[in-house]
Formats: sequence, structure tokens, C-alpha cells
Amino acid sequence: MTRLFSLLLFKTVVAGPLLASTEASPDYSVYAELLDRYVTPDGVLYDQWFSNPNDLADLDDVLAEFAQVDYTQLEPNEATAFLINLYNAAMIAAVFDHYPLDSVRSIGLLPFSIFRRDFIELNGEKVSLDEVEKGILLEEFGDPRIHFAVNCASESCPALRGEPFTGDALDAQMDEQTRLFANGPHAAKVSLEEESTAYSELFKWYDADFPGDDPATYLNQYRDDPLPEGFSVEWIPYDWALNSTS
Repeated sequence: MTRLFSLLLFKTVVAGPLLASTEASPDYSVYAELLDRYVTPDGVLYDQWFSNPNDLADLDDVLAEFAQVDYTQLEPNEATAFLINLYNAAMIAAVFDHYPLDSVRSIGLLPFSIFRRDFIELNGEKVSLDEVEKGILLEEFGDPRIHFAVNCASESCPALRGEPFTGDALDAQMDEQTRLFANGPHAAKVSLEEESTAYSELFKWYDADFPGDDPATYLNQYRDDPLPEGFSVEWIPYDWALNSTS
């Protein structure tokens, strides 16, 4: 039984079923403090976080509070921000439930099982990371920038943002996340001699979410130096090593 599931079970037994909240904006204050303390531009300070029982408990409390939010009662931007925060916080909790580890792909009996396991409390049900991202965020809100806001705790993933997403700032935050990834080392690598560009496999897996046949079409909206369009397309192998730093 995981730390998070044990906490939610305890609260359900003691306090009764978790009731949905219709508040205009969830409280992200504790989550903001945790992100500010442990998230850096180079990755997450997992060792430091894991060595602090109080902050581990605070993360569990954050997810328990998130479990009481009915995202369907939020305005669209608030709902999108909330679900991104839920995904990212749950991913961190999953890492700590199996810490230490080298990669999230090793969690579970089969590779990448963690993305399909129903362990996140949402609107009175247990859902998976895939359901939050693909079944709700991308299906209901359909913004490609979501791919650069959710974080899969791996080196090739778009970086984990060091603050919560909020409804009021969502557009600017998602733009910044996309811009950071588009100009970073994992987005694309150009070979002028071979007239080819290698792109993050993210653009292969989610091809239908991005316009055009060439990922440069989308990335160039956010790049400081435009990528050549019309080159042959290759893929950068995804690095699933934990996005840890010290």
C-alpha cells in the first residue's frame, strides 16, 4: 500500500467520503512552497525532499486536498491549471513511493506501468496519469502546450515548473514552458550536411496534436532561431532517466 493511498484511505475512514469542492480556485500555497524549495532549472532535488519527512507529508496533504476539488466546477483555465498541477504532484508522489529509483519506467511489473495505474484521486474515483493527461486535459481542453506543462519526471521531459499553474496566469505560464522546451536541448537537433532534423519523440507520439507534417512548423512559433522546414525528420531517443539533481 503506497503512502498516498494509505493517507487517503485514513481520511476517508475517519472523515467519511471526500466531498468535491466548488471553490473558484484551489489553494496551491503549500504546493508552491514545496516546488520553490525543491525544483531547480537543472531538475528536482529528490534526495533532499525525500530526507525531509515533513515535506513528504505535505505533498501527501496537497494531493489529499486536490482530491476534494471538483474540477468540472472550475472555469476552463482554472480546471486546466488544476489538472496540470494534479498530474505533476502525483508524478512526484509516485517517484517517492518507489524511491530511490533510476527511472519512472521501472515502476510496476511492466515498463511504464506507472502511467496506466489508477492511483490518483479525482472526483471520487481513482484515475491514472494517462487519464488525467490524455483522457481529460488533451481531450477536453486540447491545447498542445499541455505537453510542455505536464512533467513525467524524466530527463527528456519538458522541465517541471518551479511554481503551480494558476488560472489567471495559465496562458503566460504555458507559453513560457513551451518556449523553454522549444529552445532547449531536447527539442531538436539540426544536421545541415544531411539536411535532416532530429526531434523529441514527443512529437512522434503526439503527432496528431501538432499542426503540419514537420514539428518545426509548431516549434518555430517559440524558437529564438527558427528551425529549417522541409528537412527529413528523425527522432531523438527519449532519455527516461530520473530528472534528478543535487
